[in-house]
Amino acid sequence: MGKITKITVKVPQEVTLPDGIYSGTWGGYVIDIKFNGKNYELTTEEGVRGIDIKVVVTIKDGVATYSELKN
Repeated sequence: MGKITKITVKVPQEVTLPDGIYSGTWGGYVIDIKFNGKNYELTTEEGVRGIDIKVVVTIKDGVATYSELKN
């Protein structure tokens, strides 16, 4: 059996991202994107069944929207 060396709590912190276009993957109610070496989770109003659905996130004037990419 392996030994656990540390247990920490993950505290979500609300942040903003600069205006731009980001690629991400969607699953459930969460879109995951990477920006400047960090991972971000964006919560959507509507959920989707499935995982790793490719989307494009657009942020303009602080408003974030997304659209699904066709395979």
